[in-house]
Formats: sequence, C-alpha cells, structure tokens
Amino acid sequence: MSSAAPPRALQPVLTTLVGMWALLQAFGNLAAANVNADEPVYVTAGWAYVHGDFSANVEHPPTAKLLMGVAQVIFGQGVLSARVAAGLCAIAGGILLYVWLRPEVGWVGALCGAGAWLLLPHGVTSGVRIDRFGLLNPFMVVFAIAAFAAGWRWFRRRSWGWLCVSAVCMGLSITSKVPSAVMIPAIILSPLLERPTRPVAGRLRTVLVSALVYSAIVAVVVVVVYLPAGLAHSLGEMIRFQLAHDEAGHLVVVGGVATTHPPWWANLLFSVEGMGLPAATVLAVGAVAAFFGADRALPTLLVGAVLLEWMFQFAVSSVALPHYYYDWVWLFCVLFGVGTAALLRIGCRDGPAGGGHTVARALVAASVVVALGSAAWTTVAIANERARDMALVLPTLDRLGVGSGGILVAGMAEWEYQPYLDGREVTTPGTPGVVAVATKESLRFPIDPAVRALIDAPASRFRRLELDDVTLYVDEHAAISPETSRPSGSPGSGSPR
Repeated sequence: MSSAAPPRALQPVLTTLVGMWALLQAFGNLAAANVNADEPVYVTAGWAYVHGDFSANVEHPPTAKLLMGVAQVIFGQGVLSARVAAGLCAIAGGILLYVWLRPEVGWVGALCGAGAWLLLPHGVTSGVRIDRFGLLNPFMVVFAIAAFAAGWRWFRRRSWGWLCVSAVCMGLSITSKVPSAVMIPAIILSPLLERPTRPVAGRLRTVLVSALVYSAIVAVVVVVVYLPAGLAHSLGEMIRFQLAHDEAGHLVVVGGVATTHPPWWANLLFSVEGMGLPAATVLAVGAVAAFFGADRALPTLLVGAVLLEWMFQFAVSSVALPHYYYDWVWLFCVLFGVGTAALLRIGCRDGPAGGGHTVARALVAASVVVALGSAAWTTVAIANERARDMALVLPTLDRLGVGSGGILVAGMAEWEYQPYLDGREVTTPGTPGVVAVATKESLRFPIDPAVRALIDAPASRFRRLELDDVTLYVDEHAAISPETSRPSGSPGSGSPR
C-alpha cells in the first residue's frame, strides 16, 4: 500500500496471529467471571423462547435472546452457552470489518480496524470485554456492522440487492436491541456523499426511494421476528417499559456520585473507564486521522452514525449505563483502521525523505504500539478472571463448616448475591438464624445502619474476612470444622482481620 506499510508477504502471518489472539480473548477462561447483572434474565428468557414461551423479558426485543436460546440447545443450557454465542458475535464482527475495509483501505488498515474491535478492552464492572457475557449488545452490534458493510457496498456499486441485505441485517440488529435504529439515516443518506458527478435532484431521488425500501424491509423483519411473541402485545409492553424506564432513570455512579439521571457526558466517561485511557486515545486519534485521506466519504458516513448515536444517548435518553458505549465504539475501531491507512498514504505521497512521511509513520507506530499494549493487558486480565466476591461466600463457609443458616447481605444489588447463596440470603437485620453477614461498600446501595450496628457492636460475635470487595462476617458461635480453625478469605487465599 505504501513504502511505510509492512510487506504484503506478512499479511497472512499477521492476519492469522490476530485471528488466533481474538479467539483466545473471546473464548479463553470464559466461564470464570461472575455473572453479569442481566445475564440470568436473558439466558432464562432465551431458553424459554426456543421452547415456545415468549412471555419473559418483553421489555427488550427477542432476536438476541432467541439466539442465546439456540446456543443453549447446541452447547447446553446455561450462561456459558450464551457467552459462547456473544463471543461468536465478536469474532463475526471482526471478520466483517476486515472484509469490508480490505478493498477500501488495504489489508493493513483493515487489519488495524478489525484488530481494534477484536482485541482492545471494551469493559464494564463485570469484566474487561462486554462481549464475553451473555448480553444483548454484542448481537445488536454484529448485525449493525453487517448492515453498514452491506450499505457501503450498495453505496459503491448502487446494487439494490445490497441495500436489501443491509435492511434485513438492520432489522435483526433492532430486534436484538433498539438503539441501532437511530443510525439508519447514515446509510440512507449516503448517496449525498457521492462526488458531484450527477445532479443533486437525482441523488435526492435515490435517497427517497432507498428510505422507502429500507423502511419497508426493516418493518417486515420486525413483524416476522415479533409474530411468535405476539406483535401488538410485545411491542406495546416494550414501549411502555422503556418510556417508564427513561422517565424514572437508572441508578448509576458517575464520577463518584450516585444518580438516576446522569449528566449528558456520562457515556463518554464510561467509555474511557471501560476501555482505558490509552485505547480510547488511540481510537480518537484514528478517527481524526481518517479525514487525512483523499476520499472522505467513508469516514463521513461513520462519523455521521456516531453523531446520531450520541444524539440519542446524550440528548434524548435520560438513562446512561456503563455498557452503552459498546453500541458505537465499533465505529471508532473502523475509523482507526481508515485513519491508519490514511496516514500510511500520506507517507507514500511525501516520499521516504519527506517530513510528512516521518510524522505519519511515527504516529502509526505509536498508535499500534499503544493498541498492542492495551490488547496485551486485556489478554492478561482475561487469563486472571475468576470467581469473586459473593461467589466465594458459600465455598468459604463450607470450608469453615458453617453449612446452614441465613446470610445477611447489605450494600449490593440482588443480582450480585442471588446466583451464589442457594436461597440462604437474608436482607432484614434481626432475622433469626443468621450465621454470617456479607457487606460491600457501594454508593448505589448504602449499608443499613442496623447492619453496621450488628457487626460493629463492642461484643460482636462475628469474625471478619475479606473476599475481594466483599467483607464476610462469620458468627463465631456457628460450627467451625476442627481441621479449619482459622477462616480463610477465599478458596486459595485470605486475610482474616
């Protein structure tokens, strides 16, 4: 592609290495992390869907959950199968990005864009990559990537078959999770990005016709997907729930403050927190560099889609959650690939001795090094994932010989403890039969003063253990096995205090 680009002979080697690295990140140590807040709901709903019961979780569209159900039929019932399906979405998205970008910007830019999507951190509290959990977003995004890739092919070739493919994929994206719908205008308006070789009126007619065709196909896909669930009922329930959710807000912590209506910039903060500042900076630099190329149609399309998504998330929706940035970060990964290719072409135009060549090559090298460092950190984080916090409570109590009795929990949401306590959880202080107390410091869920009074009393009968971010207090009067006279903080380590 240019004198600054790696030799073409390296293409199969580097592509294979990135692919193998992506598979490791997507599926390595996949069962280790604690369940995400929404995983059990989606996994249970998906299993019910494939068995004909569409009554669960009607507040979200069915496609992603149905695919999780299919994965459970293939791989076995449970969260792990849903995580495998989400990982397959991530891999498929990377392949689509490479195939899309390869003829546009060359193999180096295509590999950088796909590699950024496959290897950089896209994390939330639960883990370093969102698409290692059975959530709706990975399914929504992979169909959105397919819709934009097909839409771009339509833009280049003006083949209406590709527009139809794009509309079908967008319909599947919307019926996985709705927010991708706001990006549709970026595809429909793309004929306006053509070089002025034909009259504006002709391009406007193309936009109008494509809007009608696109909308009709998306509507058909929505109807077909929703028919088994009951079209009017399911859509009505989803709309009612989402309107109520938007009005009530959702409790999150933004900048150390718990709020139900976060500021407009909350999702930007969550993106930096989830990806890390180095990776976020690399993608931002790549987005700017994408406009250094001679053909700015593709980066304009991508930025238009980003702005549409931002307009919805920042100005329309009053709910901001730490994983919402995943809906648009893939666009920045594409821009990173386009920007890398643009910088390499700058070096080629200026020649080896030109100043532009040196600066562009240095910027590409720095960006790739930082991206590889973030990807390596992600891989290490994945390798170190394990059961944490409340997942360690019952194993610890079993090792101590405390095999029955209630466990008083405080300072956390239900999803953090319910999957791990086998129904032994207690939420009311003073409940008889409590043998342990598990607390967690949380701005969202302050600990009941009655719980603090119980564990901090001068004559407290509880022994304190640290289990990652959870503090476990074990009743000293409860049965302690003779071979484990000293409690340990976790199955492998601990520090009783």
